[in-house]
Amino acid sequence: MHQYYRDVFTRTLDLPEADVLPAHVVAEILHYSNSDLSTMKPKLLAAMTGLKAEKDEALKDLMCAITLANNAFDHKKQGQQQAYPAAMAEEVTQYVVAALQKDKSLNFVVAAVQILFRINEIESALFLISNNLSLLSNSAVVLKILLLICLMEEDDNQAQIVIQHLTADSALIGEDPFTLLMVVCGIYRLGGVPESFIDFRPLAEAEPLPDYSRYQWRIPHVGNGKTTVLVACDKKYYLEHARALVASVYDTNGTELNIHLHVYNCDDDLEAQVRELVQRFPNLAISLSTEVVPVVRGNNVHYASRRFIFMRYALEQFAAPVLLLDADCLVRQRWHETLHTIYPKGLILTQNDAAPMWERVRSGFLYADADALGFSYLDIVARFIDRNLASGNAVRFLEHVALSFAVDVLPAVDQMRIGRESAVRLIDVNHQDTAFSWSVATQKNGDGVYQQYKTALCEKYLAAHEAY
Repeated sequence: MHQYYRDVFTRTLDLPEADVLPAHVVAEILHYSNSDLSTMKPKLLAAMTGLKAEKDEALKDLMCAITLANNAFDHKKQGQQQAYPAAMAEEVTQYVVAALQKDKSLNFVVAAVQILFRINEIESALFLISNNLSLLSNSAVVLKILLLICLMEEDDNQAQIVIQHLTADSALIGEDPFTLLMVVCGIYRLGGVPESFIDFRPLAEAEPLPDYSRYQWRIPHVGNGKTTVLVACDKKYYLEHARALVASVYDTNGTELNIHLHVYNCDDDLEAQVRELVQRFPNLAISLSTEVVPVVRGNNVHYASRRFIFMRYALEQFAAPVLLLDADCLVRQRWHETLHTIYPKGLILTQNDAAPMWERVRSGFLYADADALGFSYLDIVARFIDRNLASGNAVRFLEHVALSFAVDVLPAVDQMRIGRESAVRLIDVNHQDTAFSWSVATQKNGDGVYQQYKTALCEKYLAAHEAY
């Protein structure tokens, strides 16, 4: 499970007992995620709390555990996936055990569950929950953690019990969008067809295809039969990222691939900039289209999701393979050499067995031939996304839900024809040399070799005075 998911329900710890500690120490640990135990522990031990000895020791042990556990946060590693050190996990666990041996009040037990879950000590967290079921039965955060674990482990029976408990009391869910995502995906997995928050009916019903008349062509596509790299973004992302992506495609693949830029709300100024970009890459076929996307709640979801609707349209218009990439990725290898090693290869998805069910298919990479399988899959994806956006369901992870659950709707024989490759191989956030492309991680931080490569590309192909 990606650290991002463990952070969702452990970022905020409700520990009013800590109010007896110096405010600046509490703020450092609970709000600013200080993870330097050698600095924080002396301050904790020196604090005069006025509590009884056992309660005082329990609170300080728990705060030490939290300090060490802060090292696990996604932002501490710039979104790159690194295992939490075993020795540090053992030390955190020792502090937690020591605290609970002295005080097993509700807030302490809840915080202990969160700490253990944050550092990926799943079995220990489950053991603590099972031994304190009556105490934790109405703890919203513990129930949410438990549901996420059940969904990850595909424990349908336990997931159903937790979902029933959460939905029986709306206060337990509140307006938490991530919990609502877990609940509707869990209900769908259990055989239901949710209609609110995310509408799953397009997966089961024949929906009309989206209205493709929304698209406007600014620079026509060249029908040369080559694979077209499709990049969809707004003007800001074009200037910050997409130009460098174009340079990386040219640098690694020359003119073997086409580039199509689908820019939301493209204006005349940006079109002129794209035409200037075309001049920088002779013989590279670059085309441009746009659609109007009004400024609404969840604009980032619209941008992330609408590109798959356009991909379905582009596949038909180009009558040739389409390779969709995130705008902030950088290509590192020749595509035809990568494609040669993948089988089947008509429809290629990135697979992540360690992700929740709604993110089994990553959205940063998708390859499709202009054949029946590609059209069938993208028909399902496009209809699902279009229906939900039209209904105001601009929910984070919407495109992942569409891409992941659309696979299950395909006939079994078609599912067997899908090429499934590790995201590490195709769009790597850890920036290994063997990957086809590099992408920024959840923290959108592209420092290190990623930034070095991007800078080198921009200096080589783009004007020196331009920002990148």
